[in-house]
Amino acid sequence: MQLSNIVKKYRDNKSLTIDELSERSSLSKAFISRIEKGDFDKKNISLHSIIKLAQGLGIKVKEILDNLNVIEQNEPSPLRMYLRKKYKIKNEIDVKLIEDLIDNFGKRV
Repeated sequence: MQLSNIVKKYRDNKSLTIDELSERSSLSKAFISRIEKGDFDKKNISLHSIIKLAQGLGIKVKEILDNLNVIEQNEPSPLRMYLRKKYKIKNEIDVKLIEDLIDNFGKRV
């Protein structure tokens, strides 16, 4: 599925306007509009932006990544690879804790 369709689907399911998603995600309205128009795809959007979108939509980052079909079976997620490479985190439990922390970050209100 394309990123534009994923964002539209979840935004519609949550009955959010672009303005509301912008406020909740700290991403500009123009940026979200460009995503929904298909200007970005899984190859040219940052993980940081995907995290902010997930937080704004009230979903887990993994839901977006799974829908983008970027995670193959038995292949680590881009977030896991990033944590392992940048921070040299090898312990799977630590990686899972950080992943859960990021997924739940937007739920603190």
